[in-house]
Amino acid sequence: MRADAVTSVGRILEAARRVFATGAEAGPLSRVAQEAGVGIATLYRHFPNRQSLANAVYEHIFTTEIEPMLDRVTSTDASPDVLLEFAQQIAAVARRERGLVASMDSLGETTAQLLAQHASSFDELVERGQSAGNLRKDISGADVPHMLAMFASSTAVLNVDDETRRRYLGFMLDALRPQRG
Repeated sequence: MRADAVTSVGRILEAARRVFATGAEAGPLSRVAQEAGVGIATLYRHFPNRQSLANAVYEHIFTTEIEPMLDRVTSTDASPDVLLEFAQQIAAVARRERGLVASMDSLGETTAQLLAQHASSFDELVERGQSAGNLRKDISGADVPHMLAMFASSTAVLNVDDETRRRYLGFMLDALRPQRG
């Protein structure tokens, strides 16, 4: 992309995040274009519909807020507390960005795809977790992104307080423990 196109995309993503934050019915994409200071044709050239724009905004949030924690998680022995904290982070982002999530195709699927880009890290995490006795023997590294995305996205849509959400995530993550296998 040319430098001006990169700048335009950045402004569009920032404006879209602000517009989506106003609620699920955030208005037409022309509002995003106006706030970004670009023409509607420029917006549609980069993002052909609301879902592609919402997914791009979420991917940016994932890269800046979730991925840094992923590096910490995948270097551990998959203790239940670390996995719970990570699933909570994903759920917290989804709760905070409700308007954005409402415009996405599927929070769980998108999160799983983004997490799956770190497949080798999850393979190593599972090996360490199983060796430490923290994970069931029938779990593979490929299972972890889908399970974390499912756990986090399912609790993100519940209208419950943070403590209750953490408790529910804990119940779901208990399924990963060896004694539950």
